[in-house]
Amino acid sequence: MKIQTSNKIDLLKIASCHRRAFPKSLSSSLRISFTMKMLSWYLVDERGVLFHIEEKGEVIGYCGGIKTKRQGMLGSSSSMTQFTFNALILALLERPWLIFHAENKKRISFIYKNILVKIGLRSKENVHQVAQPFDPYWGLVVIGVDPAWQGKGIGSQLLKEFETQAKEDKVSYISLSVNKSNHNAIKSYYKNGWTELTNTKETLILSKKL
Repeated sequence: MKIQTSNKIDLLKIASCHRRAFPKSLSSSLRISFTMKMLSWYLVDERGVLFHIEEKGEVIGYCGGIKTKRQGMLGSSSSMTQFTFNALILALLERPWLIFHAENKKRISFIYKNILVKIGLRSKENVHQVAQPFDPYWGLVVIGVDPAWQGKGIGSQLLKEFETQAKEDKVSYISLSVNKSNHNAIKSYYKNGWTELTNTKETLILSKKL
């Protein structure tokens, strides 16, 4: 099983893996065409990073990340929301009950801010952010592994490849946000040398120097 750089032709297989790995997520609850649209952000945006592992023609794990080279740039969630905004509205019109999905209920403020950005009432970048020393970094957005392959080292293999590619890009560190309830993922990150940067009520921000 080899790591492969993802292309447009891989999106359907990656989207299928995503839906198996995260069956309760909003993106999985919508049509697979939306899942593919969401994942295509990694391919069309110059900041995106996407690669995967296949076994017998089926994607069993994938990894997505974002490159941040200067201060004030949108994070992965906002960048992806802006990219999929129209597709998301159409998808929710088809399945309006998903407007009340748990993910949306937790992100009311985030959704409101992104609507303002979309209609031009808010800048796409944080122009009021105070200038301070800034080190370019890569953000790990997602590692999805097919449930049938979890616990077999696929996640660690993807994680190591992410670190390798970040080093090749000569950034000084990598970062990620993980829900505190995801104990297995947190254990794996600590095992692979990540350390705690910020601890909030629901999430941990971890980083690793390269």
